Amino acid sequence: MKIDINLKNHPTDLTEIYSVVCQMSNVDIREKTRKRNYVDARNVFYGIARKLTNHSHEVIGGFLNRDHATSVHGHKMYHILMASDQKFRDATRFALYKSSNLLDKIAKDPRDFVFLNWTKITNKQQSEIKDQMIDFLNTNNEILLKKESYA
Repeated sequence: MKIDINLKNHPTDLTEIYSVVCQMSNVDIREKTRKRNYVDARNVFYGIARKLTNHSHEVIGGFLNRDHATSVHGHKMYHILMASDQKFRDATRFALYKSSNLLDKIAKDPRDFVFLNWTKITNKQQSEIKDQMIDFLNTNNEILLKKESYA
């Protein structure tokens, strides 16, 4: 069921994420089109909105004038593209970083925390983290194809 979000009473955190994604992709993700760049930008919005807010799929979809099923599908595609597309992953991490700064929230995923703070740690710490990840991946080969393996 599609709900209509009154723009006077809209959630401000979704508005901030919306503005970051629109600026990053140079498109208005509320437009009704199925062009790839619009769809990917909407998927970024769905993924970041679910990660940084506690809003339901119904509210997130309604914010973009879509229904909850579209939001669920976009969130699912977000995870698939994060696992398979490097350009999508880089763009999403940049948008997540900008949105996290705007919302003053800490990302829930420790991999995002490491990514966002990678430049703040020393080279020795970076190499230790890399070695630990290599050891972990070599000993746990069955985990390589898990849903959220964003390596």
